[in-house]
Amino acid sequence: MKRTKTDGWLEHLLILLLPERDRETIVGDLLEETQAKVEEMGAFRAWLWYARQVVSFVPRWVMGALERRPVLTALCLFTALCALWLGAMDLRLRPPGYVGQVGIAATILAEALVTLASLALRLRWLRYAARAGTFGILWPAAKVLAGVVSGQNFEGYILLIALALVVQSVLTWRRMPEPGGRMRKA
Repeated sequence: MKRTKTDGWLEHLLILLLPERDRETIVGDLLEETQAKVEEMGAFRAWLWYARQVVSFVPRWVMGALERRPVLTALCLFTALCALWLGAMDLRLRPPGYVGQVGIAATILAEALVTLASLALRLRWLRYAARAGTFGILWPAAKVLAGVVSGQNFEGYILLIALALVVQSVLTWRRMPEPGGRMRKA
């Protein structure tokens, strides 16, 4: 199969998702099988097949993170789904100021994904990125909580999401490395 930048990107993602002991074998077997699929179904469909195979390893990655930090992982999954839902609704309904609201939803989604990745991949720079990203999700959460306290608006589902973001931020700070680089045991 002719290698493209996308194939290399997918292969790199697969390497990150796999345990070290399985990387060489699974990556090699999948590439070999994909080359056979090119002759059978064409390059584009073979690439789609390969992409589907790579994505099939994601649940194991999420489950590994869930085993290490179940509450933080569950919160990240919850806030990621909420962000997708909020962003999709804003794009569909297009209320006034929807572009800013889609940006907030994208920020929430990005922070959830970075935190999940940092739990699974255990890369120091990714952990620092997750820790820094908590500021991006605390701002909209604080804004919602201030609106509820002042009585300006009350939407139960938004309050629930805001509280989940606050707890996610606290747990992310607690889980990620301290300034000296040591990992907390909590």
